[in-house]
Amino acid sequence: MMRYIVVIWFCLLSMLYSCVLYAEDANAQQYQDSILKIAHAMPNTLVRLTYLRDMAYRHQYPPYNKTFSTALYEEACAQKNVTYENLGAYYLASCYDKLHDPDSLTYWVNELKKYAPEVGTYDYYLEQKAAISRALASKRQVEKAVYIAKEALKESLEHHCNNGEIASYNSLGCAYGISSRGDEALKIFQKACQRLTPQTKAALRVDILSRIIRMYSNAGQDSLKHIYLKQMDETLQEIISHEPEARKNWTNFEIDCQLKYVFLFMEQGNFPVALEHMDKAKALLDSHVDIAFWLNVQLVQLQYYTRTKEYDKSIALIDEVTSVVLNHDASIFATFINYKASTQIDKGDIDGAIETRRYLIRTQDSLDNVFSANQLRQMKEIYHIDDLLLEKQKIKDTNYQRGFLFLITLLVLVLLFYLYTRYLSRKIAVAEKVTANAAMQAEADNVTKDRLQSEISHDIRTPLNVVVGFAELLTESKELTAEAKVEYGKMIQENAENLLEYVNSILELSRLESGKTQYVQEECEVMALCRQEIAIAEHTDNGRVSIRLKTDIESMAISIDKNRFSSLLSSLLIPSENDENTYNITIRIRHDKEKNMLFFKVTGTPLAKARFENKTALIRHEINAHFIHAFNGTYKVQEGASEGPLVLFSIRISNQVLTE
Repeated sequence: MMRYIVVIWFCLLSMLYSCVLYAEDANAQQYQDSILKIAHAMPNTLVRLTYLRDMAYRHQYPPYNKTFSTALYEEACAQKNVTYENLGAYYLASCYDKLHDPDSLTYWVNELKKYAPEVGTYDYYLEQKAAISRALASKRQVEKAVYIAKEALKESLEHHCNNGEIASYNSLGCAYGISSRGDEALKIFQKACQRLTPQTKAALRVDILSRIIRMYSNAGQDSLKHIYLKQMDETLQEIISHEPEARKNWTNFEIDCQLKYVFLFMEQGNFPVALEHMDKAKALLDSHVDIAFWLNVQLVQLQYYTRTKEYDKSIALIDEVTSVVLNHDASIFATFINYKASTQIDKGDIDGAIETRRYLIRTQDSLDNVFSANQLRQMKEIYHIDDLLLEKQKIKDTNYQRGFLFLITLLVLVLLFYLYTRYLSRKIAVAEKVTANAAMQAEADNVTKDRLQSEISHDIRTPLNVVVGFAELLTESKELTAEAKVEYGKMIQENAENLLEYVNSILELSRLESGKTQYVQEECEVMALCRQEIAIAEHTDNGRVSIRLKTDIESMAISIDKNRFSSLLSSLLIPSENDENTYNITIRIRHDKEKNMLFFKVTGTPLAKARFENKTALIRHEINAHFIHAFNGTYKVQEGASEGPLVLFSIRISNQVLTE
């Protein structure tokens, strides 16, 4: 029984509201007809266009905006007045901007683009192009909205169009805001505010200020919000004082401004002043106000009553506006009724809240029955929809089957193609790898060969010339003394030994780089090996070399080529036979447990000093480095270090036995 009562109640409210709307529509139609009748009575000249322009400008709100904008555009086309055609198209685009209709808006933007070069200004075109971005953003097409806003901004900068630039920043900030990029949105709006000039359109200026205030409200920065809110209010009052006949165009902005004051003073706890601004916003409500702003006023008023704990007023307000909300959006209707239930809970009326929830469920069921079952039954009776739906379902099922078979066939073909291409790719990869390895080996052999030829041709020639030259002197000259012959023989011997050592070093390095000589990996006690090489070096050079070993490590086993490691230490500790200098060498050994590495620092080594003095030392360093790198270590020479010539190298430890 209760369900039928609710249905009857809802039908009566709908009929009453329809009568009110019909009366308002009749009055609106009568007013429009009178304006158009006056326009048609005027001469078919600029006088009529000017009158229609004024009417279109003063009525930038439904239901008059589209009527007068269309009349202006059609009259301008009839008189072939491009300037007024451009203006009429701009006003028509504004109508669809308010409706967030990107498709219709795009059509008029394309028309404005054609007019722009003829009228000499791109303002109208670029403003409405930026509006497309906002329309897309309202439909959650964020990426497309950002792209169009940036494109409009680029064109605005190219044409030095300030209004287009501000509109583009506005749209870009809106897109960022919808995509939860609040910080970026605020920066964009602030940049737009900095770019405002006296020539910037008032609507753009007010809109930018409104959006900055909203962003600061979200961030909780009331002090900054107050500054921009004051600017917004002053701008609106200035506009209204200059154009009182067009005040209704700005009512939505005025309501928005007053509601922002309400939020500001509620946050500050100044409820009397907040109420004053709430009353100002309610006084501005009229039939021409956008329904979204009307709903905002009701919602803000409910928040005010909640904060002041005026639960009875909150409930009364919901009961008062429910019938209007019910006729606009069922989802918002549900929000209001839920708000009423929550208020009753806060008031302590649990039973009332339960009954309100039940009422919401019953009402929604009734609405579903009224707007779905009854209407659907009527449509079926008139158009035999049952038969049509059955036939449509058969066609749909057939199409689904065909589509499914096509997709299965396509997937099988794709799978076969994938397997075949994968098989070919593997074969190609194997062939490429073999070819690449062969090419790398050939390249390495060529590099080694070229290097060997270069070294021999340049560095071997000098000692060889010495050997040959002095040998000829010894064999051909008969006037040489015995002392000279001994001296020349000694020089031949020294150069021959140097030449032999140099050639052996080159051949050894070449064999290592070409891979013909392999390292032998064996376990050895590295500390014992170091002490052994130190003893050999000090004994060999008869006091010319003094070596100190500094380390906390007593013993350690590492896996390495023992003979090569001994050769490395020997090259660092023993100077060449021709070197008469005295060396104080310090060897520091450190164990890094985290990296599992042994670090060697050899200071005062003759090999570092002689690095650039002869090629033999240089090649010896390269042999040492090759050996260290083969065992995952590092090798570095510093000839000019503050503590003297030094060599740094490291060795990776494996299976170590450490005693410290």
